[in-house]
Amino acid sequence: MPGPEKIAIVLATYNPNPAYFRQQIQSIQSQTWRNWVCHIVDDRSQPESQQLIRDTVGSDNRFICHFHPQNLNSYHNFERGLQSVATDSTVTAIAFADQDDIWQDHKLSLLLETLRAEQALLVHSDLELIDGSDRTLHASAWEFESRHPEKLTAELLLLRNTVTGCSVLFCATLLSSVLPFPPQVEVNWYHDVWVAIVAAQLGKVAHVRQPLVRYRIHGSNTIGVVRDAGKLYRELIVWLSKKCRITGKSYLIHRNLSQAFYLRFQQSNNPEWQDPFSDRRLDFGLGILRLGWQSWQAGYGSEGIALRIWALKLLFDLRKLRQKLTPKLFKIG
Repeated sequence: MPGPEKIAIVLATYNPNPAYFRQQIQSIQSQTWRNWVCHIVDDRSQPESQQLIRDTVGSDNRFICHFHPQNLNSYHNFERGLQSVATDSTVTAIAFADQDDIWQDHKLSLLLETLRAEQALLVHSDLELIDGSDRTLHASAWEFESRHPEKLTAELLLLRNTVTGCSVLFCATLLSSVLPFPPQVEVNWYHDVWVAIVAAQLGKVAHVRQPLVRYRIHGSNTIGVVRDAGKLYRELIVWLSKKCRITGKSYLIHRNLSQAFYLRFQQSNNPEWQDPFSDRRLDFGLGILRLGWQSWQAGYGSEGIALRIWALKLLFDLRKLRQKLTPKLFKIG
């Protein structure tokens, strides 16, 4: 009779705060689901930080440390972790972990139970927001950011990611579609949105409306959270805070992610993928308006992002047109 399923945890590290890292490791060791292995994937931390990692896990052989000589940043560092997991055929489900959070002790067991009960490819949970002293800032990240996980689709994830990596558990069978990660020179999108998009495209994404992670917000974490993220008024506030400065970078980030998604899953025999106005097309131009309308109708709450990206797309095209015409004007003159 087969034993309990084996979960692989990919924990990415880079010069971790000693106190936070010890809390994270202790919370993993306290999981009620006991059959797990944790791959600690270090992105070329300082020697003293690498020693801290070794000392913290001690003789617990469920932790496998990978110290890499090259710094790739978080996106491709998580990819390295998944590549290590892919060599273990006994693993049936995979979780991501950050170096400074605290897991509830039933996190893995509840996520795995939900994953199997709902026959999903991926499941994610709500998060409790805490500060650097473990004090609760907000009991629910989903409520704080106005996330609506039941409305999620692959296309809407292209607009706004509502799946946080450290809250995720997904089927190991997804690895063949997730890997390799689409390459990027700068870290413009993250491991969690890519895995979530692939899962939503290929199957069901389930959710648990219960905070299973105490998600730490502090000055050095990679990304934070924003109240009512994606809504029109929030986008206006952010724009004004940047003194109405326009760079167009966010348009390129969304367009490139859309392009990576399209290239991974394009289907020549499906007319929807050939429609120049499809939300799955590369330029994220007119399709973004339809996507914004879908977000508003579904209550996904990201219409503000859609309007911002569409406006930036227009400005980007005008700039390209001006650059194209300028040499001709000088030649005529």
